[in-house]
Order: sequence, then structure tokens, then C-alpha cells
Amino acid sequence: MASAETASSSGHGESGSVSESSALLQKDVQVAVDVSVTAEPGHFVPLALKDASSCSSLIQVFEDVICEDYYQQPPASNGSASSTPPLADRCKAQAVQKELALVRGFQQLVPVFAALLCTVPYGLLAERIGRRRVLVLSGAGVFAALSWVLAVCYWRFASIRWVWLSGVFLFIGGGDAVTSSIVHVMVTDATDRAEHAQIFLYLHAADVISGFFGPAISAALMEKGHAWTVLLIAEGVLFSGTFLLTRLIPETLNLREESSGSADPTSGPTSPRISVASSRRSASSSPTKIAISIVAGVSSLLAPLIGVLASNRQALLLLCIFAPQSAARELFTMIGLQYSRAKYSLSYARGNVLLSLFQAAQGVVVLVLLPLITRLIADPRGWTAWARDRLYAIVSIAVTACGLMVIAVAPGLAIEATGLLLVALGSCTTGLLMSLLGGAVRPSQVSAVYSAALMLSIVVRSVVGPAVNALLVKGLELGWIWMGLPFAVMSVLIAGVVVASGFIRTEREDFHEE
Repeated sequence: MASAETASSSGHGESGSVSESSALLQKDVQVAVDVSVTAEPGHFVPLALKDASSCSSLIQVFEDVICEDYYQQPPASNGSASSTPPLADRCKAQAVQKELALVRGFQQLVPVFAALLCTVPYGLLAERIGRRRVLVLSGAGVFAALSWVLAVCYWRFASIRWVWLSGVFLFIGGGDAVTSSIVHVMVTDATDRAEHAQIFLYLHAADVISGFFGPAISAALMEKGHAWTVLLIAEGVLFSGTFLLTRLIPETLNLREESSGSADPTSGPTSPRISVASSRRSASSSPTKIAISIVAGVSSLLAPLIGVLASNRQALLLLCIFAPQSAARELFTMIGLQYSRAKYSLSYARGNVLLSLFQAAQGVVVLVLLPLITRLIADPRGWTAWARDRLYAIVSIAVTACGLMVIAVAPGLAIEATGLLLVALGSCTTGLLMSLLGGAVRPSQVSAVYSAALMLSIVVRSVVGPAVNALLVKGLELGWIWMGLPFAVMSVLIAGVVVASGFIRTEREDFHEE
């Protein structure tokens, strides 16, 4: 889940203007949150906590299985601190680490197929059967996928590579991409436009908090050799969020229609919604008609998007900048624990401390540092929202590139932690670029380009996963000094992105709807 911080969804795009995205940086925003909004983070937090807590423990279990298969004998007890050095060192053998990188690399590629093929259809389905039902369906798919992975690792009825088949279960509900999209759409259903940005900030804060406490809790358990306990807790948390907490979330499908109707009976809804009568008719429709309507809906979404990208070079530039920086921000989460173990002999349990540090630093940047800089520097100088976000984005991307290079060449853990803090300083780039992207197109096109940004981000991160794991394997083969190869390559790529970001226009173009 990817982290739910993360790329915005098509529902996010319904906020419709830069000013709303930029509200994250304003100092006085009043929010009146109703019951549906307070309930939605209740589903979001368990999913984020599951991802944060299970990451390192799953890597540990993968390594144990591969190590046992390689040596045909049980390895050290789940990475326990009491493991004898010879046994622990044997699992650091190059052959074991190469297979681990291969398994994890393709495992990170698995979600992309469901995300690409299912995000839009399930979004349209949510317009017919309701948001909450699709939310439960997506959580059930993720739960089934994780259950399959744990079954393969525990009962060993097949090769460890069979965990790649977990992607099949993600077609049930579409996986984390659909979950994130539906949560953001429910927020736009249940709140006024002026409140969207602040609620999205709360969701990001929930993601950051989960990312801090998840690794901290799992580190304490893994130090005592309880990697499997962490995974079972993650399963339980995911189950509760999917099947129990969703009962507390009211259906929001018709809230926007009702509020629009009460405000102005003669005006239609601001975005396409399916009425109750239409939903009932669709329920009695044949599967063929439903499938045809979904295909038509997908076509209607893609057509304006292609038109926007063909005619708006600024939006195309921002999308090209957005995709690689989102992958760079997740790079340490992808391979950082294995890299630290191979280069600095840091156990996965203690590597969780680095992840907690990373998440805590992101929280400080988004909730404290950025608003403070805005209040003390940007506001007194009268910077426009566009100029401010543009400058922040360029600086954030540059800091991320520097942090990745520091991690790549770090001779010790202290220097690596410094580089990780620099990457955390650039963690606000995604929101800033989304703000710029929303301002680079007409208000009616925001939803389409936000959907494109989400899909592009998912594709790039999924493709980058196998690539950086392959670079990690190459670095292991070349020796200690080359182990940071994936971070160095990504740093050079992001440096090119910094250059490209200089071509973002300095002032926002004014659009006038016809």
C-alpha cells in the first residue's frame, strides 16, 4: 500500500483546483468532519499499519525459507538476536541474497497488473453498487493475497517463487490502488470542497503514524525471534480493517447528490453519479450490459486524458517528473533493509528502526517544517501558491537526489541514516507536484490527470522494483563498495528530474471554462 501516502486518486482529483491542494500549507483551515470522514481513516490505518509492520518480517521469512532450501537445513531462528553468528552469516551468502532479491523484485511487480486492469472498472462498479462494498472487496483481495504468501512460506508445499501467484488474488477488488482510490472518493463525497485538502492531510498523517509505529512494534517482536507473530498480527489487523471496521463506515454514494439537491434543486451534481433508481435498474441488468457500460466508462475516461496530454505540454512534463520521484521516495522501503543487512550486517529487526526514523522525519516535514517555512518566508513575501509549490517541489527533488547518493556511498550506518533523513525531507514532493498538476489543466480535466498520475506512479514503482533488485544483485557480485549501486543510479536519474523540473513555468496559466 503502499502506503496510502502516496499518489492521489481520481477521487482526489475531484477537489478541482490548486487552491484546495495548496490548503495543506495554509496555517488556518477550519474543518467540520462528519461521522463518515472520521470512520474512513479507521479503514485506512489498518491497511497502512499492515504494510508497515509486515515488511521486514516478510523479508526475514523469505530469507529463512531460501536459506533453508539452499543449505537443506533450518537457518537461524527467524533472525533472533540469540542466533549464533555462523548460522546467521550463512544466510548472507551471495546465492541466498541473490535469490531473495529476485523473489522480492518480482513480488513488487505483481500488484501492477491488477492495478492497471482493475482500478477504473472497480471505480465504475463503486458508482453502481456503492463505495463500501467495493472497499470490502478490495480489502478481501489483499487479505487473500497475503494469506497465500504466508501459506507458501509456512507449509512449503511449493517453491518460494510461488508467492508471485498472490497477484491473482488482487484481481478480487483490485488491491491497494482501488482501496486508496475509494477512500479518497468517499472523502470527496462526504465533505465540502474546501475541506478536501485538510482531510487528505489527515489521511497522510495516518499513513505516517502507522509507518512509524508498525516497524517499531515489529522490531521489538523480531528481536525475540517472532517474525511469524508479526505477520499473523498483520493478518489480524487487515482482517479487522476489511470486515469489521467497514461496518462503521456509512455509504457515501448518494451524499453528494443529496447535498447538491438540497442546495439547488434545479442544478445537477458536479460530477457523474449514479442515482438510486439507476442503481436499482443496473442491478437487474444483464452482465453483458454491465460489462458494456464499464467499457464505455473506461473509454470516456481515457479519451479526455489523451486529449489533455496531447495538447498540454506542461501537464505532460509534470507527469514525467511525478513518476520517477515517487519511485525514488519508496526506494529504501523496496531494498533498504536487505541493503543494510548485506553492507552493514544490520538485522532486519534493527533495520525497522531506520524505517521508523524515516516515517517520523516525513511526519515532521509535512506537519511542522513545511507549514513553518510557508508562514515565515513564503507568506510574508507574497508568493503565489503556484510559485511556492514549484520552488518547494524543485528543492525537495534535489534534496532527495542528494540523500540517495549519500546512502549509496555511506561507509557506516550513521551516514546512511543521514542520507535517509535527506530523502525524508523530500517526502512532500508528491503532494506539491499534484498541486502543480491540478493547476496546469482546466478544472474539468483535473480528475483525468490525477487518475493518470496514480496509474503512472503504480506502473513505474512496480517496474522499478525488479530493476533496483537486479542492481542490488549486481552490486553484491561486484563487492562491498558497489552495494549502493541502485541508490547511485536512482540518484543520477533524479538529478535529471531536477533539471527537467526547472522547465516548469514560473507562473500558473489561467484557464477559463467555456
